[in-house]
Amino acid sequence: MVAPYTAASQPGEPRGPVVIQPVYSAPEVLTPGPGPVVGPPPPNPADTPDGARKRRAWGEGGTLLPRDARVGLYIGPTFKLTGIDRRPALMLGAEFAVVIGERFSIGAAGTALTTPLPATRNDGRTFNMRMQYAGLTLGVALVRVKFFTLGVGALVGGGRVCLNDERLDRCVNKAGIFVAEPELDVTFAITKVLRVALSGGYRVAFAQAWSGPADHRLRGFTGTVSLRLGRF
Repeated sequence: MVAPYTAASQPGEPRGPVVIQPVYSAPEVLTPGPGPVVGPPPPNPADTPDGARKRRAWGEGGTLLPRDARVGLYIGPTFKLTGIDRRPALMLGAEFAVVIGERFSIGAAGTALTTPLPATRNDGRTFNMRMQYAGLTLGVALVRVKFFTLGVGALVGGGRVCLNDERLDRCVNKAGIFVAEPELDVTFAITKVLRVALSGGYRVAFAQAWSGPADHRLRGFTGTVSLRLGRF
């Protein structure tokens, strides 16, 4: 590179062209510095113990019964031996139920005293007592071995008790009652459409305020024979 002119470096020297040598510098070499420190990835919440417990407790939704569960039904009479006011009694009734998956049943049943029982009122007079009740029934089969099935069930409902004066042929005192009757039952499959059930339980009863027997006298053990006709 040649400059057109330049000042003399010392006084008295002739001016002339001065050649200026270019100065080259070595190119800067960039070396990679230390990069960011990469640690292990954060743990997946599902892989932690809490996540595993949640995964077990909250899985995919399902149903208690499969969609293709078999549905049947039955209807039939019931014969119940029980104790009312410390006296043996016979009650006749009927029941109806829908059977789901050959295991669960839901239906209705009702029963009533076949003959009135003598009962004493608070004033000492004796009348004939009548009682009837009905309600919703629920049942679950626990064990099945060939033609034998063991299950539990219950009736929850209400009814009425009445002190009847035979001379007047009417109730002189009556009250509503709440009834809960859990049972343990054994069922035998006789044919494809007929089953016989033997059940035993206890009747819990609460009556409205009245002058007849107290609540504990309306309660008692029960033994029932049921004939069930239908599709199972």
